[in-house]
Amino acid sequence: METTTNSRQMIRVKYSCASCGVHRTSVEVPARENEDVAQWVQSVMAVSIGVDHAARSPRCKSRTISEVMIPTTGADKIGGAGVQPVSVS
Repeated sequence: METTTNSRQMIRVKYSCASCGVHRTSVEVPARENEDVAQWVQSVMAVSIGVDHAARSPRCKSRTISEVMIPTTGADKIGGAGVQPVSVS
């Protein structure tokens, strides 16, 4: 599922935290555009997950997320928004 916020598309990722029991919880994060995948993971996705995790589990002090699932269906790159098929007439 994708939405658009401030002209940047959003994607929905899932994450888990073994310390507090959050399991495959969905959170919207800005889709990767032209940035390097490692840079996007650290500066965009990790921040969004961290904010969501702190709100859901304010007492959890774990600094490690045990699982992250990034959708790739329809995307042209890791973390990218889905690409709409172009119809040819």
